[in-house]
Amino acid sequence: MVPFPRVTGLVRLLTHDVRNGLNNIDLQAALLQELVTDPQVAPEIKRLRGMITDTAKMLQAFSTSFYLSEPRFVTYSAIAFIEDFQTRLGKLLPQLVPLLHWTVDLHDEMIPVDIEMIFRGLAEFFKNAFHFREGERSIEVSVGREERTFVIKLLEPKSSVPSAPDAWGLEPLVSTRRGGFGMGLFYARQVIGLHGGEVAFTFDRAREQLTTRLALPLAPG
Repeated sequence: MVPFPRVTGLVRLLTHDVRNGLNNIDLQAALLQELVTDPQVAPEIKRLRGMITDTAKMLQAFSTSFYLSEPRFVTYSAIAFIEDFQTRLGKLLPQLVPLLHWTVDLHDEMIPVDIEMIFRGLAEFFKNAFHFREGERSIEVSVGREERTFVIKLLEPKSSVPSAPDAWGLEPLVSTRRGGFGMGLFYARQVIGLHGGEVAFTFDRAREQLTTRLALPLAPG
């Protein structure tokens, strides 16, 4: 078994080198875009550059999921946090937005979070719900307070699940999705853990419902 830190180092080095190569290809494509005057060719070069950019972004996101820095906490209004997250989610997964039905029951609660880290971590749970959705059935999102905890629940209609939900994301590089890298939920769990929170997946076969419960501690006071 290769120690995971060594895998992390290899992935970060390899993706860094490949992204450098993609940047060089993009520079050459940009030069061609300036030189070529054929109206039929120019749009294809532009499309090519877009493909290069998308691939570089994918590699960066994949590499980032292997490394977590120490969170830099700020105390944030829970209501503002959810509003900002909804905006971020709308840009990241616009196809998912119409499927989400939000119920928010918050008042003056405050939460200590590393904004960028927690947004990216939470987004992975929503991405997972989107990728494994059944048809175009809606997903209920409940947000509220439970004692000293800020809780987000995703309630998804499911006729079945591919494996035991309580094990999802506990190990890296394990995925039941074709083409998946098996790092999204692993990274997301690490983020929640660094925030002192908890993750729980439960599947109710009788009700045909998968519940994802994400809990974060509220700020003292």
